[in-house]
Amino acid sequence: MNRWIILLVLPLFLLDCSNKKKGMLLLPFLGLGDGTTQATTASANDGDGTFTVVGLETTDPSQVTTPDSNTNTGDTGNSETPSVVTPTPTPAAPTPGPTTVNNETTTTVVDQTNGGDFNFETNITVPVTVVIVNEAGPVTNAPVTVTESITTGEPNVVGVGTTNGNGSVTIPISVPPTVVSVDISVVGVNPTTGEVVEIVGSAPVQQPATGSNSEGTVVVAPVINVDTTNFQPVNGCVQAVDSDCDGIANNYDEFPDDPSLATIARTGRYTIAFEDMFPSAGDADLNDHSTVFSTEMDKTPTNKVKIIRGTYTHVAKGAGYNHELRLSLDVPTNANVQISYVDGSGNPWNGCASAPKYTANTAGDCTGGTLTPAQLKRGVLILPSSDKTLFGKKNAPAAGSTFTINDFVRGVTAQVTITFEEPVDLNATKNLVGGHLNYFLAINQKTDGVFRQIFRPGYFKDAKGKDSFLDKNGFPWAIIVPGVFNHPTEGADIRKPSTSGYIFFNSWMNSNGVAHKDWYLHIDQIPAPNRPSYVVRVSDFYTDNGFTAYLIKAVRKNALEVSASLIVVGAALGFLMKRKMGNPKAA
Repeated sequence: MNRWIILLVLPLFLLDCSNKKKGMLLLPFLGLGDGTTQATTASANDGDGTFTVVGLETTDPSQVTTPDSNTNTGDTGNSETPSVVTPTPTPAAPTPGPTTVNNETTTTVVDQTNGGDFNFETNITVPVTVVIVNEAGPVTNAPVTVTESITTGEPNVVGVGTTNGNGSVTIPISVPPTVVSVDISVVGVNPTTGEVVEIVGSAPVQQPATGSNSEGTVVVAPVINVDTTNFQPVNGCVQAVDSDCDGIANNYDEFPDDPSLATIARTGRYTIAFEDMFPSAGDADLNDHSTVFSTEMDKTPTNKVKIIRGTYTHVAKGAGYNHELRLSLDVPTNANVQISYVDGSGNPWNGCASAPKYTANTAGDCTGGTLTPAQLKRGVLILPSSDKTLFGKKNAPAAGSTFTINDFVRGVTAQVTITFEEPVDLNATKNLVGGHLNYFLAINQKTDGVFRQIFRPGYFKDAKGKDSFLDKNGFPWAIIVPGVFNHPTEGADIRKPSTSGYIFFNSWMNSNGVAHKDWYLHIDQIPAPNRPSYVVRVSDFYTDNGFTAYLIKAVRKNALEVSASLIVVGAALGFLMKRKMGNPKAA
C-alpha cells in the first residue's frame, strides 16, 4: 500500500515542479522596518552585476494592448479584461537598432542598528534603488522586479516598483542572511522594432566588512544606474507577457489573470522565542515561549497587502508563567479573521474558548470574525494560554538531562487567515521590523493591575528614546530566528557559549549583526558524559503532520530535501521492481 501511495503522490510533485516560477521557497516580507539609516561612507563601481538584454518569448507588436480606462490594476479587486487596440510602434530608423544597456552600481553602507540600538534581526533589510535612462532622458513608468534565487534556486520576488518621473524607483526588501545579492528585471519594448525585451542584472546587498579586525559582511544599499538605448516602457502591455496588464510579468505574477493581485510574499519557516521575566532580564535562555511559524501575504501590484495567512506551532514552554501569543496590526481598515486549531497529532483542538485570556477588551478570540482597526491593533489572538497549548513546562529540560525524540511534545498549531476589506500598506505604519510582523506575548502576571506584554525590539521607545524592549545591557526579551530554532536548555544563558553552545551569538550581538549572521547554525555541543547538553535540538524532532502534507509543502519550502528523498525513493522502487521481475512468484 505504501508503494502505491508514493506512486500516486509523485505525479503531483512533478506537476508542481513544472511550474518553475511558482515553486518558491522563501519570499521575505517587504518593508524596511527600522534599521535603515544610511551611513556616510559609500563606494562607487563596487557592484559586480552586469546588466544584459534578453528577448522575451512574445515579440509580436500586435499583442501590445492598452488597458481600458475603467480597468483597475490596483487594489479593489476589479479584474476586467483590458481592451485590445492597434499598437503604433514606429521605426526610428531605416535599420532598426538593438536595445543596448550599460550600468554602474554604487553602494552605501546601511546602519542596521537603528541609531545604536541593535534590533536583533536576522533578516537583511535594505532599500534597492534603480535609475533608468535612455537617449531622451529618464525612463518613466518602467516596471522593476527584484528577486533572489539563493534560497531555492528559483527567482523569488522580494519587491516590485515602477520608475517615477526621474526614472528612479526605490524598492524596500527584506531577505535572509544567506542572500548577498539580488537580481533586477525591467520589462520594456524596443521602439524601433516593437519587440518586448527584458533587462536583467544583479546588485549586492551585502559586502565583506573592511578593517583589520573585521569579519562577516556589512549590509549595503545599492543604487543601480541603467543607461539604455532603444528601450522604453510598453505603452499598455503585452498580454502574453503580462496577461492581466498589472505591470507584473507573468514570470513573476502569482495571479496572472487578476490585476488586483500580483505576488505572494512567503516568509518560509522561522521561530519566535521569548524570555518572559520582563522587566527583569531573567536567565536569557529564550525558551519560555517558543513558536515555529510561517506566513504568506497576498500583495497587490503596488505592494499593498490583501490577505495574511499564517501557521503557528507552539514548541517550547520553559516557564512557570502562562502566556498568549498575539499579533498587533496598525491598519486603517476592518479585517475578517478566520482561525482554527489542531493538536500535536493533527486532530481538531477546541480548548481555546476555555483558556484564560490576558489581553483586555479583545474581540474575535478563538472564533475570528470581523475586527475593527482598534481591535486589530489591540491584538489578534494566535495561540491562547500556554498551559493549554503545551501543557505545563515542556521541551525545556534542565541542562545536562537526557532529552530525546520521545521526550519532545508538539504543541497546538493555529491556522490564521486575515483578509483586509481594503488592501493595506504595512509600511505606512510600523507593522514590520526586519521583515516580520508585530507579534507580542501577554503574560499572566500584572504590573500596576495590567497584564504584562512583551514585544520584539524595534517597535516601542521610551521617553528618552531607548528601545523599551531591550534590557539595560541591550539584550532583548524576544527574538526571531530563521528555521526551527534549537533553543537553550532551562537556565542556559544564550550569551554564554560555555552554557548555551552558541559560540558566535555574542560576536553577532556585539558587532550589531555584522559578524556571524548565521550564528544560530553553529552549536559547539557534542553531548557526552563529561559534557552535558545545553541545547534542545528541536530541529531534529520537529516534523510536519502527515507525509503527503510534508511532501506538498516541501516542493515549495524544502526542494533540496525532497529531491534527495525522491532519489532515494526512486532507487528503492527500482530495486523492488527489479526483485519482483526477477521473482515471478513474488506476491
